[in-house]
Amino acid sequence: MRSRFLLLAAFCAPAPIFGVAVGCGDTIVVDNPGDGGGGGVGAGRADGGQGAGSVDGGGDALQEYVDPGCPDQPPPIVDLQCDPYDQHNGDCAVGEGCFIFVRYPQEACGQEIYGSRCGPAGVAGQGDPCLGSFECQGGFVCVVTGSGNQCVRLCPLVGDDGCPAGLVCEPIDVEGFGGCL
Repeated sequence: MRSRFLLLAAFCAPAPIFGVAVGCGDTIVVDNPGDGGGGGVGAGRADGGQGAGSVDGGGDALQEYVDPGCPDQPPPIVDLQCDPYDQHNGDCAVGEGCFIFVRYPQEACGQEIYGSRCGPAGVAGQGDPCLGSFECQGGFVCVVTGSGNQCVRLCPLVGDDGCPAGLVCEPIDVEGFGGCL
């Protein structure tokens, strides 16, 4: 079974509200490289896919990677300003929802900040297309899927996930949270 996690769709509009980097473009779904699957570049070639005169034709895609020498990271930084699982507890004003976010570091050895903040709630629900979480209802998050960006219900990764029938709770890139897919 291939392990994957889904990335949140980029906030393309009111990103400063959520404190995330603004940007729209390609998004990456990361697969666990230890899952086998084979068939990569150079697979089955006697020279490992390097070819004559090539620096690296794909035998080891990360061979050119230079480790920046970062120290071991402490536990993640968490900034929960509201409860994303309880949208009606009074944490957020009327017309707002509690949305999760990840703020990626600007420096090579920086640390992500995971959290939740209140923001204007959208109208999109489970499976609806989205450009960012600001289009989703409170309690939902916009993620990149094989079917494009869509709003998915937040779910806990442990215990009863509360996902609609036929969907399962899959990890997303905000540590500790999942989405019903």
